Amino acid sequence: MSKDRLDRRDHLKLQKEAEELQAGRVKNSERLRWEMFLRNFGPEGDFDHLGETLRNEEEEAAFAHREMLQHILKHYNENGTADYESMSFEEKAFAHLFDELSMVIEDYELFDMDIDYWRFKLNIDLPHFHELISRIDEHLGSSDWREICYLQETQDYLIGSFLENWETKRADALQRRAKDPDFEYKPWMDRPDNHIVGKAP
Repeated sequence: MSKDRLDRRDHLKLQKEAEELQAGRVKNSERLRWEMFLRNFGPEGDFDHLGETLRNEEEEAAFAHREMLQHILKHYNENGTADYESMSFEEKAFAHLFDELSMVIEDYELFDMDIDYWRFKLNIDLPHFHELISRIDEHLGSSDWREICYLQETQDYLIGSFLENWETKRADALQRRAKDPDFEYKPWMDRPDNHIVGKAP
């Protein structure tokens, strides 16, 4: 067999392997992004303020919100695809809005919120970015939780952009803390702001 034919065979083999890896990334990224979305917007999300007794109309609305989430999520598969046919009219309306939210929230914003989620769940303060995600990886036993993009290059861009922004915000927060020992790095301060370098292409 000629060298050209061997080279072509090797090229086709590598191409097939790359296509299989990409197909696996697409399949898994849908599920992992949905899991990340549920951590932050699902019934286990931002409802900690609700006690056994609802104190006002806003808490009643939040309680109803959580209850409806629990109802509609029974009709979703692991990748976040809804079975609308099995829902009631009201469930369809709520699920449609929920699906719209999952589609319009950008990966960077979702990842930013998830970092907040894990920081406060694991009581992580303000380490450098690589230590931060290593702590989360160690807790979960894997780094899969953050692989939410269809393409590897987009995933790399997401992590690279967040790393740069995190280090900038971390340095700013540490400077403020040095001036004010009572300064706290609140979750809302983690949201994308003027420090954003750019968004994934």
